[in-house]
Amino acid sequence: MGLGALAGAVGPSSQSQTTGTKGSRVRDYSWVRGFNYQPSWASHGLTIWNDFRPATFAKEIDRGLKHFPKMNVVRLWFSYDAHVADSKRFLPAARRAAGILAERKLKMIPVIFNGWHSLVDFGGFSMSQLRDAARNHNFGAHRQYLRELIEAIRPGGGILMYDISNEPFNQGGRGPGVVVDFLSAMARQIRELDNETPISVGTQGCPGIGGPDDLNVIDSFVDVHAVHPYWIPTIPAEKHAENFAAMVAHLERLGKPAIATECCWGSNDDDMRVKFIRHDLTLLRQAGIGFLPHALHHSWVADLHRPVAGRQWETMYMGFIEPDGSVRPGHEIYNEFY
Repeated sequence: MGLGALAGAVGPSSQSQTTGTKGSRVRDYSWVRGFNYQPSWASHGLTIWNDFRPATFAKEIDRGLKHFPKMNVVRLWFSYDAHVADSKRFLPAARRAAGILAERKLKMIPVIFNGWHSLVDFGGFSMSQLRDAARNHNFGAHRQYLRELIEAIRPGGGILMYDISNEPFNQGGRGPGVVVDFLSAMARQIRELDNETPISVGTQGCPGIGGPDDLNVIDSFVDVHAVHPYWIPTIPAEKHAENFAAMVAHLERLGKPAIATECCWGSNDDDMRVKFIRHDLTLLRQAGIGFLPHALHHSWVADLHRPVAGRQWETMYMGFIEPDGSVRPGHEIYNEFY
């Protein structure tokens, strides 16, 4: 039995999961209602984790549970950079964060690596870094980080699935090459450490924004397909709905569980953001695919705050909870999609 076959057993109850087409696994995670979460106090993974503030972390998670009481999963981004800079700070912080979620009976999807870059950069791998690591060290430093992170967060329980990397193909690299070699090597390393918890990779998935090529290239080593089916406003809403339906059909053909580990495009306009939320979550609920919008709380991480005076680059705001702890206007609509 593959690891993906274990996925359906981790939900609250079999009654809470809908049934897809005969023999389909796509809806195994239909019960998931969660969020990505970036703590508020920093803009980069290094400073989030090596200046970890457990009281603030707990307060912001509790705000999420207050406003969105059926929240049951948190996708939490860890940091290779923080581990390299100071593992003696990073690993206790990772362990404490996992414990805070477990205390609240929240499942966790740990994001181990990251291929997304923005302003301010959260931190993530580059193609040149991976090529050098593959040639000289067989990804030795990356393997050490992965091993030590899993050893820190696994004892607390509550890991729903591992996310090897967020959006690893944003810099290219689909098909045979160093990125796929890296992802498959990390998948093998995870299985050596934990042969029970499913593995995923956060990818776009929808035609027009990466899929189905993303899905095909990782299918051999993931147990769950974790898609990011954003309605990006350069695509008409009707066309996105068509692309979404094509993605779901392709997921059905692949025959593995699916989950949306990101969705709901950002905007500095509150009403426009609510339109993105309603569109994405309507499609996902109809398809029986559980979801984790980006992101729970205001943060200085890119795209999680309003424009900053004097900065000359474009931003968009994706937070659901404002800095003062209130729900962003209109964003209580999330509670309509349980």
